[in-house]
Amino acid sequence: MKRLVPLLLSVIVCTSAFAQKKELLEDKDTILQRADQALVAFMQPGAELYETVVKENLTGTYAIQVSFRDKGDICSVFVVSAENGNIPSQNRFKDLVLQGNMPFKMPKGRQYNVTHTFDLNAINR
Repeated sequence: MKRLVPLLLSVIVCTSAFAQKKELLEDKDTILQRADQALVAFMQPGAELYETVVKENLTGTYAIQVSFRDKGDICSVFVVSAENGNIPSQNRFKDLVLQGNMPFKMPKGRQYNVTHTFDLNAINR
């Protein structure tokens, strides 16, 4: 029993050491480019956002300004323009984007935003 507790603690420490960490980006242009790539990836088949849009039959074309900070947390979503959609679809889509995360982190205290256009009507259903 005396050896079991240290063994369990060492196993926990070792497994947390292999946890995947987000890449730290410091160049503004690189951050904005990777953020745009991440937003494109959100709408690829198999992605959680894509699957939810298809399942809930959300429609419209939205230009959305996404703000994100420090650890890649999306902190605000603003709909710049909306076409061919309805208000419930727009609000639901905005909320879904707000739940996302960027796959990288940035220097502490920094916040960036990028505008991206999502065309939900172009999705094959």
